[in-house]
This record gives sequence, structure tokens and C-alpha cells, in this order.
Amino acid sequence: MVTLPHVAPEDDSSAAGIHRHAHLIECRLVVYHAAAASEEIVCDVLSEGVFRGSAQRFEDHISALMVPIESARFDMGTDQADVRHFCGESPHHTCKLSAFQMMRVQVTAELFSRIDPVQRKPPRPDREKPAVNVTWAQAALFALWMGCRLPTEAEWEYSCGAGAPAQWCCETERQLRSYAWYSFNARDRMQIVATREPNALQLFDMHGNAWEWCQDDYDQYFYHRAPQVDPVHLADAGWAAGAGEKVVRGGSMNALPEMCRSRYRFHEAAGFWAGDLGFRLARDMNLG
Repeated sequence: MVTLPHVAPEDDSSAAGIHRHAHLIECRLVVYHAAAASEEIVCDVLSEGVFRGSAQRFEDHISALMVPIESARFDMGTDQADVRHFCGESPHHTCKLSAFQMMRVQVTAELFSRIDPVQRKPPRPDREKPAVNVTWAQAALFALWMGCRLPTEAEWEYSCGAGAPAQWCCETERQLRSYAWYSFNARDRMQIVATREPNALQLFDMHGNAWEWCQDDYDQYFYHRAPQVDPVHLADAGWAAGAGEKVVRGGSMNALPEMCRSRYRFHEAAGFWAGDLGFRLARDMNLG
């Protein structure tokens, strides 16, 4: 089990700013889609606005939980002839990822509560369980507030299976219960993070416990045209109005083994939230 950093109450006016202005930011800003905005506006929001202090928050609360992932080339998706093929998983294709960092565990309820200590303070038994009932925009905003971002779908898939050909991070379905909380062993309850075995990259709960939001907009046919280097699908429109579907990965406490597979693609509306839907953080390697 991973020892998580102690989370003290947040005494930072930027947390209140996030809460007060979240509805505006959800509609008009997540920096992943800021290509249409001016560089000056982006810099103002990140450095002088509600995200002020993100670098220090990262060092204080996140850096110790990040795992460096070296650049890699791997085969993403599923061959169309595979009996386990599901909608949107093919074609099987090769992609190359630049080095990045991935959070060792899912964002916990206690950590997430820093952004809104009054409304989000979790009961003591839930503090080290995944933060759930979080929309995509809330997850993306928290990631930025902590000096991070959400992982791309390609980063997530590689981080889960480490590029191995197996369906899960382990060789067989029988072994899955050692690595995941899912329908066979979770007893319909969310579990404390990092209480199963880590995968080959020393990441916990990549299968099960809570579904995880990814950066990408969902497109069933994206694999047919995905770039080979650092693929990510960001639609031109739809996200800003709270519409559109976002990729979620990994399965949850209620998921069948098939849904926990490394390559299984699922999606939810960006404004959707549920008791088994959470997230983890990623960060470019060159940010330190």
C-alpha cells in the first residue's frame, strides 16, 4: 500500500476562485483546447488567475506520487479479428509516445477536497478512496490547478499494460483479482487506493475501482486516422458547451473483467458524473 502525503486544509483564495467561477471556466476554458485563444490570455489564466500557485501545489502534494514513463513505441488497440474486439478498439496500430509522468494512484477524495474544502470534505472512511462524482471539466480543472493535466488515451493505455500483448497488466484473467477491485471482489464498494498489486510500471488501480477520465474526445473511428506520434483527439467544437463525449478507461468496482482490459474503450458525456468515475493526473516530462 502506498503512503499518501498528508493533506492539510487549503488556505488559498485560488480554491475559492475555482469554485466561484467554475461554471464560466467549464464553458470557455480548459487549456487543452486553448489553441484558439491568444497566448497572452492563456498565460494570464495560468500565471495570474485562479491557477496561480500551481507549481508549488504540484511540489507540495503531487510530485512524490508521479512515476516517470520513458518514451516508448507500442501497439495500441485490438486487431479486428480478435475475439475480444469491442466497438472502437480497432484497427490495431503502432504509436510512439514522448516521455511523460503518470500519477501512481487515482486522485483521492482527500486530495481533491483541497480545491473546495467546504463542499468537498470527505467522511474519514472515504479519504483515501478515489475522488468520484466528478465531471470531466472538474477533473481537468483540478489537474491544471495542481500543475498537471489529464492523461491522453494513448498514455493511459500504455501506462496500464506497459505495451505488453496481454489483455490486462497480468497474463491471465485469473490473476486480475490481485491487481484490481472489480465486480468479482469489490463487493459493490469503492476501495482505498493502492491496496492491490501495482502493474509493471508501479502504477496502482489501472484496472477497476473507478473509471478514469482521459483528455481525449471520444471518436469511434479515431484509430483509423490517429497520428503515429503522441496521438490525442480533441474535437473542434462541442466540449466548450458541456457537450460531447469524453474517453474513460479502466473499469470500476462494478465492471466485468472484459471492461477492465487495457484496450477497452468507453466514453461518457463531459458533464456526466457517477459514483464510480474518477481520474488520475499526468504531466509532461519536460516540466520537471
